Amino acid sequence: MINANVNGRLNTHAVVEPFIIATNRQLSVVHPVYKLLFPHYRDTMNINSLARKALVNADGIIEKTFLWGRYSLEMSAVIYKDWSLHDQALPNDLVKR
Repeated sequence: MINANVNGRLNTHAVVEPFIIATNRQLSVVHPVYKLLFPHYRDTMNINSLARKALVNADGIIEKTFLWGRYSLEMSAVIYKDWSLHDQALPNDLVKR
């Protein structure tokens, strides 16, 4: 259960980061789409930065508390090596389910 929760958060936060960067670079703060997305994006970059510093780094909390210890990040890399954004979109995601 813990693994599914971590994977869900990783998918959400890691995947949305490039979209946040693109939105901040390409849209004016007065653009309606920017205004729509901003409440959802507001703290995500800070959360991701803190997570990289404390959770998902070598000797971080995840490595220290998960069963696999120092192999947990290596296992995550193997699991996500074939991950594709295209596969997360409809209808591909529904077909996989």
